Amino acid sequence: MAFRIAVAQMNSQTGAVAANRDKAVHLIEGAASLGAEIVLVPETFTTGYDIADRVDTLAEPIPGTTTDILSEVAKSRRVYIYASMVEKASGKYYNTGVLIDPSGKVVHAYRKVHLFATEKRMFTPGDEPAVVKTDLGTFGLTICMDLLFPEYIRGLVLSGAEIILNSTDWLRWGPLDEWQWCHEQPRALARTRALENTVGLAMACQWGEDGDYTKLGHSCIVSPSGRVLAGMEEGEGFAMHELGMEKVGDWRKIGTYLADRRDHLDLYRRISGS
Repeated sequence: MAFRIAVAQMNSQTGAVAANRDKAVHLIEGAASLGAEIVLVPETFTTGYDIADRVDTLAEPIPGTTTDILSEVAKSRRVYIYASMVEKASGKYYNTGVLIDPSGKVVHAYRKVHLFATEKRMFTPGDEPAVVKTDLGTFGLTICMDLLFPEYIRGLVLSGAEIILNSTDWLRWGPLDEWQWCHEQPRALARTRALENTVGLAMACQWGEDGDYTKLGHSCIVSPSGRVLAGMEEGEGFAMHELGMEKVGDWRKIGTYLADRRDHLDLYRRISGS
């Protein structure tokens, strides 16, 4: 079944929870009013990213104020929402993606597994993948750096994920340097993960400045062939496109990657040491 998916892009201000939340609600409602059936919101959208010195005061329980507000929006607009926020639970902090359905129910809370170096000062890593069946299809829930681990995304797909959802905040500290880390690499990651797994992928990014960090933007919606169907570059707003798996069988007759890998599983196990 094909459906309309939107990726919201915003510049969350560090620590400005209420204002950031209001901005996200505005983007979600705008996308839903134009027919979006699911809207993705960027990583740590309520707090911003650089909050190591005040994570305790900014983190929230799930359920809590933010999920209650998102649930009301989902229910009133009859839309799915996927967004990453900072969760506090049992004295620990997590970077958690919440999936809320059109009835307002939090159907899953996914704790980010792959933490970036500086995140490890703030968060505890999750240890459970998330593959969630919905009326729109089966989603693999991911956050930011999860996309850098192809075996993890492949595992989600082999576990039934038809579309990968990624709430993210790709960052660069300072100006371009010899490594040339910029928006091109995250956009390439999204396209490659979709292509090699022949699944759809949607990535909602932060954009702008966050302290000493530059947020790279370039949110996108990608087809199972790795084609960018819609996206944003810089600025705040949302992009929307129809996405689904109803015709993916035709592409998989050409892109036979999932089937072909089975011919070499013993070899893969040998070289990976597992």
